[in-house]
Amino acid sequence: MLAPMAHPVVFLAGGEDFLAEREVLRIVRALRTIDPALERRDVDASSDSAHFDFQDAVAPSLFGESAVVVVDNVEQATEQLQELLLDLIARGNDDQKVLLIQRGLQKGRSFVEKLKKSPAETLQFEKPKGRAFDDFISAEFKLNKRKVTPDALKSLRAAVGDDLRALASAISQLCSDLDSNPIEAADVDKYYEGMAGVATYTISDAVFDGRTVAALTALRWAIEREPNIGPAVVATAASALRALVSVASAPSGLPEAELARQAGVPPWKIRGLRDQARRWRPAELADAALLLAKADAALKAGEIDALGGITVLDPVQRQALLERTLLSIARRSGRS
Repeated sequence: MLAPMAHPVVFLAGGEDFLAEREVLRIVRALRTIDPALERRDVDASSDSAHFDFQDAVAPSLFGESAVVVVDNVEQATEQLQELLLDLIARGNDDQKVLLIQRGLQKGRSFVEKLKKSPAETLQFEKPKGRAFDDFISAEFKLNKRKVTPDALKSLRAAVGDDLRALASAISQLCSDLDSNPIEAADVDKYYEGMAGVATYTISDAVFDGRTVAALTALRWAIEREPNIGPAVVATAASALRALVSVASAPSGLPEAELARQAGVPPWKIRGLRDQARRWRPAELADAALLLAKADAALKAGEIDALGGITVLDPVQRQALLERTLLSIARRSGRS
C-alpha cells in the first residue's frame, strides 16, 4: 500500500472546500513522488452520467497507466454511484486509488454517514473556529516563512473576511509584497489602505478597547487618505456598539454560534467582544450610543449651537468633532 494513503479510498468530509482541495493536491503530489506518471481523473458526482464516468475512470487503461480518481460532490451521488463506491471501498483494491470530496450536506446525509462508517480512510475538514482560526492564519504565514502579530491578524480578517481561500491567497500576496517580519497591523492597513472598511474597523476596535492613542492615530491616518470618511467611521462604531450591547446583555452559556447570529457578527469576533464587554457598564454603553447619534447628526446636517441654530461643519471642525466623540467614548471603557 502506498504511504500517502492509509486505505485505497480516502473520504474528505466536512464540506470546507479549501482545506479538502488542498489535501487532495497534497495526496496527489505524494503519490506522484512514488509514481511520476500517475494520472488524475476527475468525476463530478452531481452529473447525470456520474456512475458511467466513474466506471470509465477506475477501469484499467489500455496502456496500464496508474491513476487516482477524484470524485467531487460525493454527497450528491446517485444510488447507482453510491453502490459502485461502497463496493469499491469494501474490496479495497490497492490498484484503484480514489479520493471522495464532500462539498456540503444539502443532501446525501445518509450516504455520508455510510462513508464515515466504511473501511475508507475519513479525513474531516471543518472550518476552524475561535483560536483555531487564528492558528490557521498564523500557520499560513509560517508556510510563507513569516511571522505575524495578533493585531495584524485582526486587521487582515477585517480586510479580507472569513473565507479560508481568500485569506490564504491574501497572506501569500502579503508575504510576497512586504519585507517586514513580523508583519504588523500597520503593514496590513497600509497594504489595504484603499478599503475604507478596514480603516473604520480599526478605529472602532481601538475605541471600544479603550486604546485612545491608537484610535486617534487610526482616525487621523484614515482622514488623511479619505477626508470624507467621518460618517463611515460613526456608522462602523455604531454597528460595533450594537454588537457589543448584544454580547454584554446575552445570557451566560449561550452557544457562540447563536450569540454571533444575534450580534450580527462572524463567530470569530465573539471572543474579542466578550473581552470588551467586561470593561463596559450598561450606563456607559448608553452614553456611547448617545454620543454617536449626536456625532452622526452633526456630520450629516450640522451642529446645533446654544441658541438652536445649525452650523455646517468645515473639514477641520468635522475632524475635531470626531476626535472628541471617539476620545469621550474610549475613556468610558474603564481601561484608559
